[in-house]
Amino acid sequence: MTDILDALAGDWRRTDARAAIRRAINQAAREHDGEVHIANIRPLLPDWIAPPMIGAVTCALVRARHLTPTGRYAPNGDSTSRNRTKAAQIYHLAAPIPEETT
Repeated sequence: MTDILDALAGDWRRTDARAAIRRAINQAAREHDGEVHIANIRPLLPDWIAPPMIGAVTCALVRARHLTPTGRYAPNGDSTSRNRTKAAQIYHLAAPIPEETT
């Protein structure tokens, strides 16, 4: 592990959260011509997933090259936080994210 994001993204206690995030990313990409943005992912996630987990898993997927930056940004869209207008990166799903194997 290289940092706290890797530790959080790989936490063995969080397999359900990672699976839900993977499914949401794959679905968002199918619905938006391969593009993935947090504003499109968030509505597809269960309420019990903590926002830091979403960011950690997204970062891990970028590092693993499942998600590639497009160079474009759009507003975060989270109406529950003061970051709703903050720009968030738009990614391209390079390939569907496989389920974890134990």
